[in-house]
Amino acid sequence: IGGAALATTALTGWQYYRLRTDYRPLTPPKGAMCGIEAPSGSSECKGECQILFIGDSLVIGIGCPDRAEGPVFARHISRVAAQALRRRVKWKVLGIDGGDVETMRQSLLDDVRKAAANGQPKVTAVVIMCGLNDYKRLVQEGRMPSAFKKDLRLLIRSVKDIVGHDARVVLPALPVDRAPLFQPLFPMNVALYKVAKVWDHQKRLLSGEEQSVEFVAEPEHYDTNDWAIDGIHPSEKGYTKWADHIIKKVLPHLTKGESQTDNE
Repeated sequence: IGGAALATTALTGWQYYRLRTDYRPLTPPKGAMCGIEAPSGSSECKGECQILFIGDSLVIGIGCPDRAEGPVFARHISRVAAQALRRRVKWKVLGIDGGDVETMRQSLLDDVRKAAANGQPKVTAVVIMCGLNDYKRLVQEGRMPSAFKKDLRLLIRSVKDIVGHDARVVLPALPVDRAPLFQPLFPMNVALYKVAKVWDHQKRLLSGEEQSVEFVAEPEHYDTNDWAIDGIHPSEKGYTKWADHIIKKVLPHLTKGESQTDNE
């Protein structure tokens, strides 16, 4: 058994090394990283709010074609929220390609402060896309899931200290273990599945420990067309499907919060 485990570990390590060596990253899409979505019938608008999207290559929209209007993931969530809330929704993407949670906290908080400064719409929700680059730190540094949880808690609290503690923080699970690039790579695909579940479980735990934090499990089904040509990032269709899944889970909390605000 020991020999088999050692061989499996060695093969997984070799597969990871080959991926890092052979993988050719996609170019980040060109386009706006902020915008405003308005409900149809703008005369019925109740005001304006804001959603921040913080994260890595996924929040930037790598895998999508260039769009002058910006990443489809952020735009789609904001558009649906605008219709449901009957408010103009300002959205802003704050992303670092290749960034882990610690890097996000060190590099993006000044941008969060600018987004939440006087004169800006109230931040209703913050979507944090993270985990993929933290998996790498397990391999490279032996950094455990407990450290990821600690870093993510610090990021959540730092963001809430800036935008307000009533803002809803959304932590989506990452479906990276379903990415086509990894499917034929046994046993690496099994190891990645287990790692992804453990890291996403830390997000689930934080949703129960921190105020106004929502964990959203990954969608159940993905099609071949949901993935970009690199086999890791979603395509435009995949991002749209993911956005639909997340906003359905989060909208009840946002509409409830808006109703309380209207009644104050």
